[in-house]
Amino acid sequence: MAPHWLVRLNELTAWLNPALAGVAALLAMLVIAVAAERFPADAARPIVQSARQNGVVPRAECPRAVLPPEWRDFQLYD
Repeated sequence: MAPHWLVRLNELTAWLNPALAGVAALLAMLVIAVAAERFPADAARPIVQSARQNGVVPRAECPRAVLPPEWRDFQLYD
């Protein structure tokens, strides 16, 4: 026959298991709720990409590269 304390422990775990499962389910729902707040609202919509025209960069910002004299003839073939 099992000792008295082992029988009591078995009864306690029978009651404790569903309670712990309920706590785990509650925590899972809270995690899902917090994750839903951070999820972007328009993630399901397709992204519409529009082409925008870049402004012409002034010549002062990007000067033309100076080529050595022997390479200048190759520019004719570009």
